[in-house]
Amino acid sequence: MTVDDFPKADIDRLAELAHAGALQAAEALAQLVGHPVRTDAPVIRTGGARPAPGAQPSTRDRAATGVFFEFEGCLDAIIGVLFPGEANEHLVRSIVGIETGDLEEPILESALMEVGNILASHVASAIANRLQARLLPSIPSLAMTDSEAELEVFVARAVGREAPHIESRLSHEDGRLIGRLVLVPTR
Repeated sequence: MTVDDFPKADIDRLAELAHAGALQAAEALAQLVGHPVRTDAPVIRTGGARPAPGAQPSTRDRAATGVFFEFEGCLDAIIGVLFPGEANEHLVRSIVGIETGDLEEPILESALMEVGNILASHVASAIANRLQARLLPSIPSLAMTDSEAELEVFVARAVGREAPHIESRLSHEDGRLIGRLVLVPTR
C-alpha cells in the first residue's frame, strides 16, 4: 500500500484525524511532565518514518525507544510513539520523580510503556470522538533501541514498507523534540 492508493481527500482526512490525536496527546503529555508540549501540523511521508527535520539523512537515533500499537475499530492503523534517545531518561525522571542515580531498566521500560499507552489512548480517543465511533489500541509492543527500524519492521509485516506515514512532532516550547507520533493506515 502506498500513498497513491489513497485518494487525496482520504489522506487529508487521515492527517486531520492524526493532528487531532496529536493535540490531545500533547495535552496529556504536558500534564505528565509539568510543562507545555506543542505539536506541529503532521507531515505525510511514504516509505517509512524518518529522522526529525534538520537531522542528517544517514543519522538514525539508535538509542531512540518506541511503543507501538494497532488501532482497531473505526480506523485500522498502526500508531508508533517514538522517543529520541536523549529525551528518554529526562522523560522518565520527570514522570517517576527520580532526579538522580541510575534508572533500572524495568523502571525505564515500565514508564515508557505507560507513557506510550497514555499517548496512544489519547490519540485513539480524539479520533474516535471526531468519527463518533469506537477505536481501541492493542496491547503495546516496546522497542528499547533503534525504534525507527523496529517500527518499520512492524509496518512492513502489517501493510508494506511503502505505506503512508503521518507523523506529528511533540516538542518543548523551545523546539526540543520530546517525541513523535507516527500513524500508518493499514486499510
